[in-house]
Amino acid sequence: MASEVVCIGGFATLLGIGSMRLALFFLVGPFQILAWFVALRGSTYALALFAALLPSVGLELLPVPYVRYVYLPVTILLLLVVTRDFLIGDEGLRRARLAIHDKIPLALLGLSLALSTLSAVANGWTRPDFWHQVVLFAEAMVLLYLFAVAPITVAGVRAVILAFSLTLSAGVLVSWLVPGVSGSEAVLGGITSKGGLNVLGTFLSCGAALLLGVFLQTDRASTRIAALLCMVVVLSTLVLTRSRGAWFGFGVAAVYALLRVRSGWLWTVLVFAAFLLLGVGPLRAVLLSRVGDTSEGDPSFLGRLLLWYYGWMVFKANWLLGVGFDNFRYVKHFYGYPGQVWWIIRFHTHNIFLEMLADLGIVGFLGFCWLYVRTWFRLDRVVRTRLPDHWALALGLGAALVAYAAHGLFDFVAFHHGALPLLAVLLGLGISLSRLSASGPARPANNV
Repeated sequence: MASEVVCIGGFATLLGIGSMRLALFFLVGPFQILAWFVALRGSTYALALFAALLPSVGLELLPVPYVRYVYLPVTILLLLVVTRDFLIGDEGLRRARLAIHDKIPLALLGLSLALSTLSAVANGWTRPDFWHQVVLFAEAMVLLYLFAVAPITVAGVRAVILAFSLTLSAGVLVSWLVPGVSGSEAVLGGITSKGGLNVLGTFLSCGAALLLGVFLQTDRASTRIAALLCMVVVLSTLVLTRSRGAWFGFGVAAVYALLRVRSGWLWTVLVFAAFLLLGVGPLRAVLLSRVGDTSEGDPSFLGRLLLWYYGWMVFKANWLLGVGFDNFRYVKHFYGYPGQVWWIIRFHTHNIFLEMLADLGIVGFLGFCWLYVRTWFRLDRVVRTRLPDHWALALGLGAALVAYAAHGLFDFVAFHHGALPLLAVLLGLGISLSRLSASGPARPANNV
């Protein structure tokens, strides 16, 4: 009772003096602390808590300072605690270790991050947000490692995927009801992103792919209907983001799924989705109007060719050390990219692989491709084995990685404080599921 009085009294007092952020801390803080205590029960709880909040980061429903200084570092700390050997119980004792083929690319990425950061500092290429991006990349590597080694059962991986998929669907529905800011880039009111709607499109395309895996994982009609409804919400909103790269990414992921799985259910779902997108007037209008649309803030294909050319030029001049993570957009004007600095600094290479090549140099590029491609091939192998408790989840994760990479051919969204952790989670879960699938026979399918 006393704690409730303190929280309500603190909220009312600070709200009265106009300190909104501190007032919200008194109102929401107790729930956050309770969630942390729940997360300390085990790695599955901590992983699911992080995954459940991640869509809110992509939807910009959480303040950036909270994400940078609370959400990411505290989650990492919690996961480090619950995966230690001194944890009460035996979960910590069964913590997995990375295979050497996963350790090497992570080590290459860590080395390239350090070298590229030193290069940026030595050349005077730092900017106010530079260190935030360096820390974000380091946190993403730690998250990738923890999501790869912390799950000890396939059920734990499934719980994390469900937490992300359900909160993504719920977050989209809630965002439809949030009033939009006048003049902002928003969809149906409050859905927006400081990183652009391409970031939101990435979350939605990957989320739809994961939901496809959930749909195929279970034989329960109620679960399949729920997954299908969530897919309708996510895919409808994906169209409304007007992100052509995200559309392309999900399209390639859907083709991969169709080629890999011979399922009447899958054909039914994808045909239904196609008819929905083409049959609903507003959605069809958005699709058709966006096909040939371009603007000053959205480079056309020729504009992308120009960015790709300068990305290659920056890489050739800094092929070993790189220019620093997320630093191409700041550095490119030193190599002759046309335009005023205040305007052109917003443009990345619009290609995730070329961006890694320019930012992190050849060492980081090789580490990134090694990790990404190997993880996808391992997931595809699990899909082909058709283990009853594994293959559909592997299909969803593999399709999500396909969607992220295909979108990445035309956009770079991994600079965003939500999109980069999302990639780390997908890769980490992919490594974890591959490890668990190879460790022994599958358990009987748990129809969630």
